[in-house]
Amino acid sequence: MDTSPGLMDAMHDLKVERVRIQRNANGLRQIAARRDEGWGSTEDLLPGCEELLAGYSARVRQGGHERLDLVLREETGLRFMCAVHSTVAGPGAGGLRRHDLVDPEAEVVQDALNLSRAMSYKNLAAKNGRGGSKLCVHNPPLPTHDRESWLLTLAEEIDLSGTITGPDMGFTGGDILDLAERTDNVSGFRSGGTTASAAFGVRAALGATAAALARALNEVHVAIHGLGGLGLSVAEELSRTATKLTVTDQDHRRIDALLAGLTPGDRKKVNVVAPYQITQVEADILCPCAGGGIITAETLEELRCRAVCGGANNQLAGDSLDEELALAERLHEAGILFVPDWLASAGGTIHGVMEAAEGDAFEARKAHARIQRVCGWEVDAILEEAKRVGAPPLSLAVDRHLQLLPSTKGTRR
Repeated sequence: MDTSPGLMDAMHDLKVERVRIQRNANGLRQIAARRDEGWGSTEDLLPGCEELLAGYSARVRQGGHERLDLVLREETGLRFMCAVHSTVAGPGAGGLRRHDLVDPEAEVVQDALNLSRAMSYKNLAAKNGRGGSKLCVHNPPLPTHDRESWLLTLAEEIDLSGTITGPDMGFTGGDILDLAERTDNVSGFRSGGTTASAAFGVRAALGATAAALARALNEVHVAIHGLGGLGLSVAEELSRTATKLTVTDQDHRRIDALLAGLTPGDRKKVNVVAPYQITQVEADILCPCAGGGIITAETLEELRCRAVCGGANNQLAGDSLDEELALAERLHEAGILFVPDWLASAGGTIHGVMEAAEGDAFEARKAHARIQRVCGWEVDAILEEAKRVGAPPLSLAVDRHLQLLPSTKGTRR
């Protein structure tokens, strides 16, 4: 584990509350601010941090991002990050994720950048009228002591981010509801929440993927990586259609929860493997529903599936679209269909953006109709085109949906 000091450690020592790396007409600029003071030069406020700042700036530049904010609120100890990839289509929309302090700061920054980039793609594909952003908290779970000050501080930073956000990993349902009482910029908790809608979308994408393999969904073998809220919902739904499943999760209690909810007959159709074995399962479809980066140059060689379609973000291990396209090309050459994760998992953001706009008038039925069009029909159309022209589905999806982004023009391979 990397235990070297991070930028927020320097911010603590030098009494700096905010750092911003922002794209402008001349490239990137780096500015910082102490509490209740205006922006100033990082050279003046963060001497000795040039290497750290240059490293983060290089990551922002590589991903084509507009902005990265790092915030340290000393009164609570909140370590907050806001990554905004693109606002070409509208203000940012993304999720709120928490990382434990054992995770190195640089990894949390990269996660925020990658996830905000994925949110740009999802929102463009869904025609949500929103850009892509991600909010990350680098702290232990919200404490029971002094909880109100933590909630108020976090809600304030959400408002200052200029984005809307919804539930992601690391926060309880109660945390999200409490935050929603303190800011209008938290959504995605009504009518089953974004998890249920994301699972609905993944189920639609899996149906389109099975059809591309000339099979019905109840005739395929699906290997599910991760049984959190999303993966568990997908597994439960598929088990009701008599689909053969292989599942895994690092937490055996999640596997127990799935099996406990099945009938004895359905339980016989479920096989359990260790997490490291899931990419080696001979399945029709690998369905990643855990953290990102499951498909690397190394794990790609292990794959024994015919297609990859799941709800996890950033399934291809890359810090830019070009890196992801290169991996998608290798999957294509290996004869493996890759359904762009930002299409298959768009159900959550469709739900969250619609709920933010409609409030108490939100209806899951209307959201699910849009989700079916994006995650089901659009995935089906792209897979059909991929078969017809012999191109990777990801490159076709980029051409169809991401051309508003300057960095994606001319990406078809």
